[in-house]
Amino acid sequence: MKKTIQLAMLCLIVSSMAMAQKSTKVEIQELNLKSFKQKVWNFDKNKTFKREGKMPIILDFFATWCRPCKMLAPHLQKLQEKYNGKILIYEIDVDKEPEIAQRFNVSAMPTLVFINSVTTFKTELGYQEYADLEKMMNLHFFKK
Repeated sequence: MKKTIQLAMLCLIVSSMAMAQKSTKVEIQELNLKSFKQKVWNFDKNKTFKREGKMPIILDFFATWCRPCKMLAPHLQKLQEKYNGKILIYEIDVDKEPEIAQRFNVSAMPTLVFINSVTTFKTELGYQEYADLEKMMNLHFFKK
C-alpha cells in the first residue's frame, strides 16, 4: 500500500511538471498596423525601411485560407520556443493588413521576411521544412 501511494505521488509530480512545461509555450504574436509600427517599422516616421528594436525578427506573411501557411505555422512555433529571447517571430495576415504586405512587396503566401539589420531585410518565399527553416534563420541571423 505504501509503495502504491509513493508511486501515485511520483506520477502526480511528473505529470504536473509536464503540464507546467507545456504552459510555458511562447505564442507567436499577430501584428496589426498599429503594433507593426511600434515593434517593426514606423513607415509614417521613416519612409525608407528602418526597423525598431535590435533583436532579429521573422515576419510571417500568411493568409487563413493558405494551406502551406498552415503547414509552416508549427515550424515557426517550434523556432519561437527554441530561440525564445534570441529572435522575435510575428505573424501578419495579408487579408487584414494589406498595407504592410505591400510595403514588403508580398504577393504570394507564405512569405517570410528576415530582419537583422537596421536598414535591410531578406525575403524568402514558400513553405519550408523545419530543418531548412532553421538553416535559413541561422544564415540570416547567426551566420552558421
